Parts: sequence; C-alpha cells; structure tokens
Amino acid sequence: MTVQTPFMVGPPADRSRPWRVVAGADQTGGMSLGDGRIPPGAPGPGRHVHTNEDEGIYVVAGILTVEVGEVRYEAGPECFVFLPRGVPHVFANLSDAEVWTVGLLNPTGLEEMFREQAEYFGALQGPPDPAYLLALSARFGVYPVDGPAL
Repeated sequence: MTVQTPFMVGPPADRSRPWRVVAGADQTGGMSLGDGRIPPGAPGPGRHVHTNEDEGIYVVAGILTVEVGEVRYEAGPECFVFLPRGVPHVFANLSDAEVWTVGLLNPTGLEEMFREQAEYFGALQGPPDPAYLLALSARFGVYPVDGPAL
C-alpha cells in the first residue's frame, strides 16, 4: 500500500499511559512509529522476544537502560538502540528523571498489539488479567523469555 496524503499527528490529549502509537501502517503504508514517556524508576515490559519484527529505540531525553541479548546499554539523549527480532530484550528507566523515547518497528503490524493493549487498559476495572495479556502478545509473535527484570 502506498500512501500519498500528507498528515500530521499532534500531541496526545491523554498521556496517562507511557506508550502510544504515533503512526502505523494504516496511515503510512509501511512505517510504524511510537513514542514513550517513562516515569523515573518505572519498569518496562518483562524480558521478551519478537519473532516478526525488529525494533529500534531512539532516546530523546533521559537515560534508558536496555539489555539486548547479553549486552547492556545505558542509552542517553540522541542514542539509538537496535533490537533485532529473535534476540531477547528488556528495558527500564532506572534513573530519577523521565525518559522520552521514539520507537520504530520493521515490518509494521505490532502497533496493533499496542493499540489493543491501550484499549484493554483504558477499559480495565481492577487488576489486569495476565493470561489475557500473554495471549494477546502471542497473537502478535511476542513471547516472554526467562531472565531477570531490570
């Protein structure tokens, strides 16, 4: 699909969730981009692996701790970390300042999982159901991996 109509996405009306999909394949025809504002000391997702896509994280502000395979990075402003598909990874904000990131996915598709997660959490009454979240991730080829959290 080729998209030939320019568009702009502005700031979110609600920033209650740390992650948002900025633009996906339905808008761009082949590019997926998201952003995150991670509060100080906030954990990221548990250690996991993507089977379908590569991920890239560009740090705009703050210091993001990222482990990809056996390598640990302290990624600061203007740093980019590449997380290839098939390689387990985990990340978190271990600092005392907010981290602001931009995330890229290639190929597109995983942004739909993030959209479904946002809808689920937005409608949630009470604690989340781990089995539901695990099944949702598996549907998109994302699986938990044993290993310590950050």
